[in-house]
Amino acid sequence: MPDAALAGIVTAGIALNDGDRKPAAGTSSDAAADMQPVSALLGQISDAAGKRDTPTVRDDQFSYVMEKVREADLSSGKAVVGPLHDYELWLSQDPDPVQKQGLIRSDGETMPLNPEFGDTNGTPAGFSRPTYQWLASLPTDPGQLLDHLYAKAPQAENREREQAVFEQIGDLLDQVMPARTAAALYRAAAKIPGVTEAPRAEDALGRQGLGIARNDTKNGVVTEWVFNKQDLAYLGHTTRLTKDTPYAEAGTLLDSSALLKSAVVDKPGQLPDTEKE
Repeated sequence: MPDAALAGIVTAGIALNDGDRKPAAGTSSDAAADMQPVSALLGQISDAAGKRDTPTVRDDQFSYVMEKVREADLSSGKAVVGPLHDYELWLSQDPDPVQKQGLIRSDGETMPLNPEFGDTNGTPAGFSRPTYQWLASLPTDPGQLLDHLYAKAPQAENREREQAVFEQIGDLLDQVMPARTAAALYRAAAKIPGVTEAPRAEDALGRQGLGIARNDTKNGVVTEWVFNKQDLAYLGHTTRLTKDTPYAEAGTLLDSSALLKSAVVDKPGQLPDTEKE
């Protein structure tokens, strides 16, 4: 997913460790976090998400996401922002570890999604392969969910722990999931210190909406989630630099997306609302 790829770009050269660390005292369950001004808006977004209908998802099916994305390429040592292009992802819903996760189609080129590096017995369901069943297993109490997210978020030397958790939630927002899980994720996000409203937020297509943002002052990166002003549905995200770096100036776009469709299909490569072959 583009969001996951961004994490690798921004933290290039920094080792990530699977975080079994417990959250620092006062981070995930501090009552003061509930008093953030953004909590009211995230509460409304949570309530709307909790009322949405979700499909029945079988273990032999695939989740499908279609987005427009735009990303910066840092391979030359300087940020080169590429053009807007299509991005599609099919992810296996098999609850067991899989050798074939699904397919990625980026700008017309289709590639198999193989097991992650080191997953010799297959990639299990989890944050990198968020199946509907796995998402349904997450705690629905916002405080307990946030504790879980803090314990599992990858740690990077130059990224704030809170930002890692915020971005981990953001990586899940385009997926089909139980309504109660979506509602809990938004209320958990409201408890993360530093989360604010972003009144001028827009997605990769320039669709303006209600924004939820967090600025990682340590890494100099701000990530914004964008929501439809009418129904509070998730539209996409934007990530930009907030300070000058050797590879780009402050304000440079690093990554953006615009969600067009999120659905469930019977096989990889199949599009929603098409007949089975």
